[in-house]
Amino acid sequence: MLLTSLSGALLSSACSSLPNANVSSTEQAPRATRNYQENIHLNGKISVRYEHNNKPQNLPGSFEWEQTSNSLQITLFSPVGQTIARITQNGHGARLEQEGKMPQEADNLDQLLSDALRWPLPVSGMRDWLQGFIRQPDGSRTALTASDQTISTDGWNIRYASWHETTNSPKRIDLNRYTTNAGEVTLNIFIEAPQNP
Repeated sequence: MLLTSLSGALLSSACSSLPNANVSSTEQAPRATRNYQENIHLNGKISVRYEHNNKPQNLPGSFEWEQTSNSLQITLFSPVGQTIARITQNGHGARLEQEGKMPQEADNLDQLLSDALRWPLPVSGMRDWLQGFIRQPDGSRTALTASDQTISTDGWNIRYASWHETTNSPKRIDLNRYTTNAGEVTLNIFIEAPQNP
């Protein structure tokens, strides 16, 4: 039951576009000298807190994130390392596979996660956020500096709490927002130093 709940909780409707981001600091941070990577392979841990029936829930787990310019695969693991869900997206559509359930497919990732899950996990935005970038309405990406700062975009508050010094990439990201169905939703993401796929 916990594994089923975790797989449901770790996947939700994704955002498709991002408005201008606001940096919460006394001065607008200058752009970093990093380049966005279309192909990236990330691993890390994730902890999700939300409310269900007015009771706080805490779901820990880990993830593997593999993306290219036209595809994405996310694998979610239980705290003991068991695969509980796999999401894939490519030019043919999106697919969700969960332990003990029939695979679900849709034309796009946003639709699939919206149909299958309860609360928001902004997967589309995370393609940029996990690398320390914010996408602007014109499609350009703003690279953030490696500092402790909070960004507000697409209804989420995103705090970049720590960075990997060797790669100048995010190490810990905290996301939170309020939702009608799940109350205050908080995601704490710990990312290992990135590798090439």
